[in-house]
Amino acid sequence: MLRFDWATLGFQVINFLILLAALTYFLFRPLRAKLNERGRLLAEMHQRAREQEAEAARLRAEWEEQMRLAQQRAQEIIEAAEQEASQQIAALMEEARLRFDRLSEQMRADLERQRDEIVAQHYEEILDTVITMAGHIVQSVTTRRTHDDLVINFCASIYQLPQAEVAEYRRMMADRTPVAFVKTPVPLTPEQNKTLSDTLSSLIDRHVTLQVSTDPSLVAGLQVRLGDRLIDNSIRQQLLRARERVHRALIAQIEDEVASG
Repeated sequence: MLRFDWATLGFQVINFLILLAALTYFLFRPLRAKLNERGRLLAEMHQRAREQEAEAARLRAEWEEQMRLAQQRAQEIIEAAEQEASQQIAALMEEARLRFDRLSEQMRADLERQRDEIVAQHYEEILDTVITMAGHIVQSVTTRRTHDDLVINFCASIYQLPQAEVAEYRRMMADRTPVAFVKTPVPLTPEQNKTLSDTLSSLIDRHVTLQVSTDPSLVAGLQVRLGDRLIDNSIRQQLLRARERVHRALIAQIEDEVASG
C-alpha cells in the first residue's frame, strides 16, 4: 500500500512556493517591468513619428505655398520691370530723337549747298559723326536708373525666349565651360550679378559664371557673350541699329536721285 510522507510533501510544496515567489520577484517582475517599459518607449516612438510626419506635411504645404507666392511675385516684378523699362527706353529714345532732329536741322542749314556732293562722297563719315554726337547726347541724359532698368529688361527677355531657342542655347553650351562674358558701362551691383547669373543658368540649365568688364561706351544696358551668341540690349547697340537704318535710307535716296537725274 502506497503511503505518503505528509511532512516531506508539505516541505516540498513549501519549497516550490518559495522558489515560485523568488522567480516571480527576481525574474518575472523585472522582466515584466522591462517589457512594459519597452512597450511604453515604442508607443512614444510611434507617437513622435506620427507628430514628425504631420509636421513634415505641414512644412511641405507651407513651402509649396511660399513657392507659389514667390513665383507669382517674380512674374509680377518681371512684368512691371519690363513695362517700366519699355517706357524709360521709349522716353529716352524720343528725347534723343528730338535732339537729333534739332541737330540735323542745324547741320542741314549749314550744309544745304554741298549736300549732294558730300553725301555721295562722305556719307559713311557723316553717319559716324552723327551717331557719335547722338551717343554723346544720349549719354548726357542717361541715368543709373536707366541702366538698372535695361538690366532688368535683359533678364526678363531671356525668360521670354521661345523654347526652341532655349533648346539651341543648351545644345550649344552642353560641351562648353559655362562662362558668360559680360560688358557693362558701370559696375553691376551684387544683386544684379546674382540675378544675371541665375537668369543665364536657367537659360542653359547649368550654373553660369560671369566674367564682367566695364565699357562706358555702351552708355547703358548689357552686352553678353554666351558661347557663339552675343546678346546686346545696350544703348550703343540701339544707336548702331539706327545708324544702319539711316545708312540704308541714304543709299536708297542717292540711288533714286541718280536714277532720276
